[in-house]
Amino acid sequence: MSDETKTAGSWSVESLFHFVVNATNFERSLAFYTRLGFRVLRDNRDVVWPTYVGENFGMRVAQGRGALLALGESEHHTRLDLIEWLEPKWTNPDTSPSPERVPRIMALRTKNLRAAYQELSQEGFDFLAAPRDPDPVTGVESVVCCRDPDGYVIELIEYMGERLGSRVDNLETRA
Repeated sequence: MSDETKTAGSWSVESLFHFVVNATNFERSLAFYTRLGFRVLRDNRDVVWPTYVGENFGMRVAQGRGALLALGESEHHTRLDLIEWLEPKWTNPDTSPSPERVPRIMALRTKNLRAAYQELSQEGFDFLAAPRDPDPVTGVESVVCCRDPDGYVIELIEYMGERLGSRVDNLETRA
């Protein structure tokens, strides 16, 4: 392994947590992906997202209908977050959405996120904001987003304990 590919310091990315697939019709896309063998880990279609979700992704507001889906049985199975964007509405399904409207996002489960932020900031990574404080309601220890050279939003997220995703049970839902 070359020096460039080794992870330095006291932090490391542990796995690809999930990637986002934008959908123009949630139910149609959910049926498609479950037919391919994905299983629903968490159905979030009626959850109202906390305000900071939009801020994390560099947006004024972010709301959507979604589900976390998985392939495989292991803890580190392949996951996708299927989202039909409500705010902002994804209105042109024939082209990739602009990062200023509906961002392309890859979430990476990260160990010792604050050390990662400090180290990567010093290396010139373009972070959208500082890491978030712990949120015991959702079980998120911290989250921070940066952009890759082409504008793709990379979300570094650390959960409290051994959580495999955000708690949504106590969040407001759409009626």
